[in-house]
Amino acid sequence: MDRRNVARDRESMNNNFSFPVLEHPAPVCDVNKALDLAKNWTELDQNAIATPLASERDRNFLISNNEEKSILKISNAKEERGVLEFQTEALLHLEQTTKLNLPKPKKNIYGEYLLRNEIGGEDCYVRMVSYLEGVPLDDIRAEITDPKKLHLSMGKFLAKLGIGLDGFSHPNENHRLLWDVAQTESLFGLLDNIQDKQKRKMAELSLFYFQDNTKDLLSKQRKQVIHNDMNPDNVLVSAEGASSVIGMIDFGDMLHAPLINDLAVACAYEVIRMESLYGGSKDLLLGYHNENELSNSEVMLLPMLVYNRIAMSLIISEWRASKHPENREYILGNIDHTWSVFKKIKEEEVEKTGTQLGELLKQS
Repeated sequence: MDRRNVARDRESMNNNFSFPVLEHPAPVCDVNKALDLAKNWTELDQNAIATPLASERDRNFLISNNEEKSILKISNAKEERGVLEFQTEALLHLEQTTKLNLPKPKKNIYGEYLLRNEIGGEDCYVRMVSYLEGVPLDDIRAEITDPKKLHLSMGKFLAKLGIGLDGFSHPNENHRLLWDVAQTESLFGLLDNIQDKQKRKMAELSLFYFQDNTKDLLSKQRKQVIHNDMNPDNVLVSAEGASSVIGMIDFGDMLHAPLINDLAVACAYEVIRMESLYGGSKDLLLGYHNENELSNSEVMLLPMLVYNRIAMSLIISEWRASKHPENREYILGNIDHTWSVFKKIKEEEVEKTGTQLGELLKQS
């Protein structure tokens, strides 16, 4: 993209930009309807309870029935059946290839994993997966004084997940997903949703950095199906030992992409938390590399992709908040802190961190 034509091209991109699943409201469903839907999977006790769970684009409920717990998932009306089948098949594959604690798809009374049902006047797909015991990392973070053990455990878990998914394929693995690193350049069309001019300029420069430095090197890396969303809400730890990962949930952002981007997504959240590009990446990298060895170019790419992922999260969040003002608070969360961390990341630091991480692995 010629930088002199950015304004013109940005307007064109914005007009052509369309990701219906993120633009369409989540399904409208109350607890009574959720219990009725759950009956398609299991016989419910009269004391069964449906508890709404926070979600970005679909609608989820915790179904508590006697001593058993399950998660009822109602897809966005714009979600394609093939994408949900892809996620289900991936989880079934992982049951066979790993011993990791992950959600298990459940068949309904008709012997199928997906059920199409009218919900709130729209046709949606409904499914159910097993409930995983554990505490979301974000809920217990304050109790962790030394993040090193946690980061090593996160890296190890994610590497094992990647190994488990290696070789898995599905016709819908290349579905369009805005959170795909391959969509980075399409975000030029969303920059105008950032009201603050200085922030908008920072985000724009990060997209240029991707074009000039990251894109070509990334295209040469190995690819496979990845989880693509190891964020603190999806990482489960034990209440007794918060520094060890005991499970991971939410496979809604899965796709076929460069393997190293899976680790970059995880690092991006920890970099924001620790306010350090190197500090938030080093132990996650060590834990991952010890289980699934990375190449020198993948290690060099890691901070470049972390920088890119943080930019993506800021741009997409600002855009989604403008599309869904009623859900603005949930979408933006602690975005001011993310902006402050992002502002401190300079291009020289990105390259320096890549070198530092490479040296760290040589010494380990």
